[in-house]
Amino acid sequence: MKKSILFSMALVGLLSMSPAVSFAQDNCDYCKGSGKEYRTCAFCQGEGYRECDFCLGKKMVRCNDCGGEGKVFCAHCRGKGGVQIKDEWRECQWCGGQGTPDCERCKTTGSIVCWKCEGAGKYVCNQCNGSKVNEWSCTHCQGTGKKAQANADTPPISTQGYSGKLDVKREEGESDRDLMIKIAKARLAHRKKQMEAQGITVK
Repeated sequence: MKKSILFSMALVGLLSMSPAVSFAQDNCDYCKGSGKEYRTCAFCQGEGYRECDFCLGKKMVRCNDCGGEGKVFCAHCRGKGGVQIKDEWRECQWCGGQGTPDCERCKTTGSIVCWKCEGAGKYVCNQCNGSKVNEWSCTHCQGTGKKAQANADTPPISTQGYSGKLDVKREEGESDRDLMIKIAKARLAHRKKQMEAQGITVK
C-alpha cells in the first residue's frame, strides 16, 4: 500500500515537470502566446472611418458640368442664344436660344454628391478596414509567442499597412519606443520608394 502511494506521488512529480507544463510557462506574458498585439488605428483614431479627403466631409462637391455656376455656357452660340446672319437672327438649336441654360446635372445648385464617399462625408479606413485596430507582431516576443531569450537571434517584426508588408529587425536592448520609431521610418521610406518608382516626386 505504501509503495503504491509513493509511486503515485512520484508519478505526479514527473508530470508536473513535463514539457507541456514548462511550455505554457514560457509563453509571452503580453500576448499570451499568440505572437500578436492589437493597437488602436492611428489613421482613423479608432473610429473605423476617415473623413473624405475629396469633399472634406461636406458630402457635396462642385459640379463639373457648370463649374459650380448652376448654368451651362453654350459653346455653340457663345452664350448669346443665337447668331445674327445679315438681317436675320437665328436661334441656337443647341441651347434653345437660352445661351446659358440651367445645368441638368446639378439642377442649378452648382453642387453634386461627392463621388468618392457617395455623400457620406467619410469612408471606411483603408488601414484597419473599419476594424478600428491594427494587428502587429508582438513587440515583447517579436511575434514568436515565447518569452524573449537573452542573446537569442530574434526574427524580424512583420507589419502590414497601406504600402504592403514590411519586416523590421529589433536590435538587442532596443526599447519599444525606439522600435516604433524605427518601424514608422521604415514604412515611410518604403512608401517613398514605391511612389518614386511610379514617377511621383517625394520631397
